[in-house]
Amino acid sequence: MLDILRLRIQLDDFDQPRRCQTEPRDDCHAAFTVNGIEAIWPCANWGETPAAERVNVRGWFPLLDDIADEFLIWWPQGGCFFVFRDRVVYRVEESDEHGVLFLQLELNRPVAAVRQAAEAQRAYSQP
Repeated sequence: MLDILRLRIQLDDFDQPRRCQTEPRDDCHAAFTVNGIEAIWPCANWGETPAAERVNVRGWFPLLDDIADEFLIWWPQGGCFFVFRDRVVYRVEESDEHGVLFLQLELNRPVAAVRQAAEAQRAYSQP
């Protein structure tokens, strides 16, 4: 059995894949179709992808390339994957509502910088 990879990402990186979507999605953050190792299309299609949506976004964002590469380890023939705030899943069929988890996401929040600023402020305010 394959282990599920946990990927720590920056908030700015997380928003990048959504920017290249052909249509905004209500069911997830972003969805893509992987067609072999060289093509990532910015939509989810199980049938023939319309020509207007066949924009290859491979190479646009390193995070997206990393997700697609991990997806191909789990599902080598390619297909559709869906990015959520905390996970990425693939669906074998369009009617599959839950999908198969293959990647966990963890947003890297700059908590330490806030703590350091608060500690510095306390140090200056003490007599």
